[in-house]
Amino acid sequence: MFRIETIKSSGGTFPGTNGKPMLFQTATLLCLLLPLSNAAAALLENHQHTLRVEIQGTGPDAEETISIKTGHGWTPALSVTGSSMLIHAQAGAQRCAIKTVLPVENGLLVTGNCGLSGFEQHIMLTPDEDTLAISSRIALGPGASLRSVEDRYRFVPERHSDQTAQKGPLDFVWSQNIKSEADDFIPTYGFKSPAVMLQQGEVFVALLPDLSSRKTGPLALDLDVTSDTRPWIAYGAIPAQPHGHSYFRRAPEGGPAELAGFVEYSYAILASRQPERLGYRRVVRWLWRQYGHPALLDSPDMQQNVIRPELASFRSWQQEAWVQDANQIYSSFDCDGKVCGTLKSNRNDSGDWAHSEPDAWFNAWFQTLRTAYGWYIYGKEAQDRAVLSKAESILTLALSAPQKDGAFPTIYLVKSHTWIADDGWAGYQNDYHAFCMSWTAYWILRWAEDLVPRRKPEIFRFLRPYADFLLRQQLPSGVVPSWYELSSLRPRPEFRDFNAETVVSALFLASFGAVTGERKYISAAERAMDFITERVVPRQRWYDFETFLSCARKNYDFYDPWTAQFPQNNLAEIQAPEAWLALYHATNRREDLDNGVKALDYLLLTQQVWSNPLFSPKLLGGFTTQNTDAEWSDARQGYAAVVLFDYYRATGDFEYLERAVAAARASFAVAPWENWAHTGYKDEPGALTGFHWGTGSAMTSIEIMAPLLGDAYIDLKSSRGVGFDECTVRNVRVSNGTIAFDLESSAQLRTFLVHFAGVDPARQYSISWNGRPAHTVSGKELQSHGYRVGPVHSWS
Repeated sequence: MFRIETIKSSGGTFPGTNGKPMLFQTATLLCLLLPLSNAAAALLENHQHTLRVEIQGTGPDAEETISIKTGHGWTPALSVTGSSMLIHAQAGAQRCAIKTVLPVENGLLVTGNCGLSGFEQHIMLTPDEDTLAISSRIALGPGASLRSVEDRYRFVPERHSDQTAQKGPLDFVWSQNIKSEADDFIPTYGFKSPAVMLQQGEVFVALLPDLSSRKTGPLALDLDVTSDTRPWIAYGAIPAQPHGHSYFRRAPEGGPAELAGFVEYSYAILASRQPERLGYRRVVRWLWRQYGHPALLDSPDMQQNVIRPELASFRSWQQEAWVQDANQIYSSFDCDGKVCGTLKSNRNDSGDWAHSEPDAWFNAWFQTLRTAYGWYIYGKEAQDRAVLSKAESILTLALSAPQKDGAFPTIYLVKSHTWIADDGWAGYQNDYHAFCMSWTAYWILRWAEDLVPRRKPEIFRFLRPYADFLLRQQLPSGVVPSWYELSSLRPRPEFRDFNAETVVSALFLASFGAVTGERKYISAAERAMDFITERVVPRQRWYDFETFLSCARKNYDFYDPWTAQFPQNNLAEIQAPEAWLALYHATNRREDLDNGVKALDYLLLTQQVWSNPLFSPKLLGGFTTQNTDAEWSDARQGYAAVVLFDYYRATGDFEYLERAVAAARASFAVAPWENWAHTGYKDEPGALTGFHWGTGSAMTSIEIMAPLLGDAYIDLKSSRGVGFDECTVRNVRVSNGTIAFDLESSAQLRTFLVHFAGVDPARQYSISWNGRPAHTVSGKELQSHGYRVGPVHSWS
């Protein structure tokens, strides 16, 4: 049920009601006109919903309130005076005024005027108990000229009066891009997982644009936490002007896109009672269900390259990456009587890209050892001894790095046979960098455990001194300083006492402790992640080197005073859930897994849930980088894909698997480039930064995931499936040993290997795909080898 009811006042009551509330079924259409006095109130409410909308009065003094159901009854969350619609014209900003409120099926129709123009707004209940669907439309009157139009809502809860590094004016604030000046905002170019969110205590609100597959006019999200008497969030038709590296401000010229004299836009408001600082997890689920999951089902060709469409399957990419590219950039050389090798990045340690040189980078971005790990897996599958030897020679090079009390350099220059401590462009060339050392040490450990256990003694002789170095350098707070002077190993002041890079050292220490059984390393990892929980997470201060020293350069004290957000980068965010998962495997403490899931969900706010029609490649599942940069489908999505894959295996949550698949496939649509639309708005490839931050790193993720997933994967317990390589799985039905599903692909002549989870090896299964006759397969066979289907083309 929902209702329109009256409030008695000196102005009388709603006509025709005799002072009584009017109740009506949601299927009934009524047309009721509110008087132009402030006597009446419209109340949109349904007993199945946990939010309601109340509009009191009309005209410029009307009050609209969106309230949520809490333990204290109905608690106001958002409010507006006059109407939510705000127009900007030559004369300045003006609130539109409500004229009428009419009940419609499942909602309200609000009409009003904005000077020379009129508007109508539908406020509709949805199947989600805490979500409204809102569409706004303004009809431009004769002579009307608008610069922008938006719906803007005040956040009702009071701000905190005191602020610290752990407590801001609100408990939680989120926007994909923060501001460098007051007029900055988030245009359509920045709609990755588009939302603006505010939370105080248990009161959580989010504004979510309605994503359209059609090319649309200028639309934008905005928010401000500190400038007005109340924080506000907004969405509407607002032209953007790029400035700086990748910021956008309200354009001083131009106007919204009009169609036949109308400007219109749609969005959702999600408002509900949520656990403190964790409301964003509700938005993450909503966005994937609403957009990501359907888009994944409709995209069997996600990894098809935008420039070279013939590269459309992992099989074709495997040949491109390992047979052509890797062999072309591989070189070997002698190091102390051993054969060392590298897959060259051809970069320059000082950032002089025009004068690249043969090299080996073992750093956070260009992790040659991780790429070699994937190459080695391919070599085993292909039974190619030459590839195995080449890949392992890169491990030999990494282990040849000279150590000082455990610390070691991470860049090797082939021509001069010189080791460099760190990247001189996005770091400090003459200082050891813990992020890069720990990430390299982690992959050396993975080589020992997964690929070459015969070399464990040699590997542990290298890793143990570094693990002990971290224990000595860890501060009482739990933080691991980032950079260390070459001769003294004294930590640099930058990132000494506070950083989020600590998560990578925690990942290595937890993994090393689990392998060796030595508790001291696990305890150090626990202290490191306690630091992240207590100091980083409260205000999401994800500081790693890329936040400040990469292309989106800024001072270490940069802060957005308008939205009360700190700069943050997701390179450390990607490693944080993996570190918590490593701790969980080492200790079996449920709190570590819970913390990891929370961190993973926060990371997912930087994953793209659609393919924005403003750009040419398939973008679903890709990752952006930070809240002060704007690129699409950055190469880090290969790292994130494996983290999501690991969390599916740990939790059984199928959404994580779908997101992992989407992330793994996304890099190939833009390869070999690092990303797309680097500054956020130009439909063009980003930088070409080398094999390890593009094709090679992405292909390594595929090699890690493919043994479990095959070409397609079906989970029998949840009756859900996902296509991994060049296909889509739909309509999975599992019942009493019968398995039926549909598999779609644009590659109609190839076959697909389907793997299954939850198989009982002791029983027989009857399998049917695409409506074809069923075949009986033993569970043992299904578990060991999967089931091959295809071609999908029907000749009948």
